[in-house]
Order: sequence, then structure tokens, then C-alpha cells
Amino acid sequence: MYQRNGIWWARFKLRGIEYRFSLRTRSEPVAKKREKIAREKIEDQAHFGIAGPISWKAAVVSWDEHVRRSRLLSESTFQRYKVSLAQCREWLDDRNVADINASLLRDLVKGRQRLGITNASVRRDLTAISSVLDHAIDEGWTEENAARGFNRQRIPERRDPIILPTDADISYTLGKERTRFVDIIQFARETGMRQEEIASLEHNMIDEKAKVITFIGKRRKLRAIPLTRKALEILKRQPRYVSCNFVFWHMGEDEEGKPVAVRYANLASNFGAYTARAAKRAAKADRPYRRFRFHDLRHLFAVNYLRHRIGGIYDLQKVLGHTSIKTTEVYLDYLTPEEVRAAETGVAQKAAHVQRSNRP
Repeated sequence: MYQRNGIWWARFKLRGIEYRFSLRTRSEPVAKKREKIAREKIEDQAHFGIAGPISWKAAVVSWDEHVRRSRLLSESTFQRYKVSLAQCREWLDDRNVADINASLLRDLVKGRQRLGITNASVRRDLTAISSVLDHAIDEGWTEENAARGFNRQRIPERRDPIILPTDADISYTLGKERTRFVDIIQFARETGMRQEEIASLEHNMIDEKAKVITFIGKRRKLRAIPLTRKALEILKRQPRYVSCNFVFWHMGEDEEGKPVAVRYANLASNFGAYTARAAKRAAKADRPYRRFRFHDLRHLFAVNYLRHRIGGIYDLQKVLGHTSIKTTEVYLDYLTPEEVRAAETGVAQKAAHVQRSNRP
């Protein structure tokens, strides 16, 4: 045993393989007990043919290959998990999978919070770690997923109040341009689809006759999105490109530098540029204008869906693809008491019995 920064570590060789790990204590008696338990466990694994300890880094590499091969996660979710795992390396890289327990995760959470990381990001970090541990369980490298059992009530996710964009701000953002990206913005408002869902939308997902879009959305859930008249008009005016099945595309370049139609990859940054230009125009014209996010169009769709009595709260939950009805219920705060009762019972006024496709 030896010390590093006051913490006891163990190091020994067994059958030519070196094992080195932190004993996570400054107390020598405690360290000796932990070293003995760990050594006996590793000796049993070696002598009785039990699989040896798998490092966290090796598990992440295996998980990465598995997800790419099986397409278990959407590309955006996969990339977000990889960002989280990279940010947690300080706490995990020198560990074996079997070492990932509740105590270690508590240290990780506290460390991330001390760095000023939001609770929402920390919760996403735990979800990413949980995904790797689930893979490790499938491979027989561990029997426990400590991240799945972690009490997340200890890290409540604070949500700022949603401020809906006004019709005036949306109109001013769009300006007088009639570009394909302007169509994307209007389409988001009409359907409530997430930006990645719109960017990934393909022609074969659209049934114009039934006025519905069917696709696999977040968490690999099948979704059906009803189309309004305006949404259908937007879809019908999108030009098709022979070698590109995406509905919304722009001209880019292939590996050889030749022009080719490609899907939008940076909707958020493109939208940010639109609102930034609108803010500059507003400041110059000395008129009020509040910038908003692309995702706020989804919030606006949800509120209008209930306010215009298109369907009830459970209908909206399915349209938005929320796993929990509590996530959808946040939109009830924007309704009058009468509108809330209608949304909760799913009862629509006679004036709202018009087919969705006929809505303005």
C-alpha cells in the first residue's frame, strides 16, 4: 500500500497482471481492511475462473461499439451521452466497473456541482453513466447499476418559467424572407416537433391523405403528428432532390467538394442567427423585441393545442411524445380555469370540432 495526496492506494501483481486502485480512505487501518477484501476478491476471480475486473474505460469503449452497431440510441442522444462521459472522466477513468457504487456517484455529483454545473446536466450525466452500466450488466462485468438506483430527488432539476414567444416577435424574426429555413420555423410552430425531428424528417414518413406524420422520436418511441392545413402547405412547397430523401435540405458539398443536397445539421445555431439579426433590426428601429429559442415554438404549439380545444391533455402528451403526463401538465398553467377543465376532461367546444386540417 502507498499514499497519494494523503489517500491510501493498493498495488500488487497476480499472475503477471498488475492491479492498482485507490482505497478511498486516509485511515491506514481502514485501508488495510479494504485492501485485503479487494485482494481476496481478485484472487478468487483468478483461481476460480470468474471474469476479471473490467476497467471503466474499457466498458465505455465496448458500450460505444455496441451502441454504434445496434443503433440503440438516436445520434443526438448518443453524442450527448459521450459529452457527459467525457466530463465525468476525472471521477471514473481510474475505476473498474465494479467500483461504480452509490458512494462514488455521490462524490461525482458533489464535484460536478462545485464546478457550477446545473442539476439538469448532472442528471443527464447520471443517465449516460447508467447506459454504460446497463451494458456492463449485459456483458456480465457487474451486477449492479448504481446510477439507476441513485436518488435523483437529491439533485432536483429547476425549470425556469416558460415565456411564450408572441406572434409579433415570431413575425419579426421571420422578416420578409421566404427561405426554406423560414419554412422550418413555421413548421415547428404548426407541429410542435423538436428541431432534430424536423431536421430528420423524410418524405416516406408523411401521409398527406391521412394528414399525419409517423416516425420514431425521442427514446425510440413511435409518434404520430397530426398535420394542420398550414403544415401541409409548407410540406407541399418543399422541392425534392433526387438523391436526398429529407424534406428540409440545403445545398452542401460531398467529400469531393461537389454540390449536393444535405440535411440541416445546425438548426439551433441557424435559428440563433435569425433572432440575433432580428434583435439588431429591432434595436435600430427602436421597437420592442424579445429573442426566443427554437424549442419555445414547441411550447407555443402545446399551449395553443389546449387553448383551441384541439384535444385534451392526454392527447397532447401523445403528440409531444412525453413519457410522463406531469411533463405535459406544465402547459395547464397558461390556460384559464375553464380551458383547464376542458383540457383535463378532453371535452372540446363545438366551435373547435373542425377538422385539424382546416385550422388556420
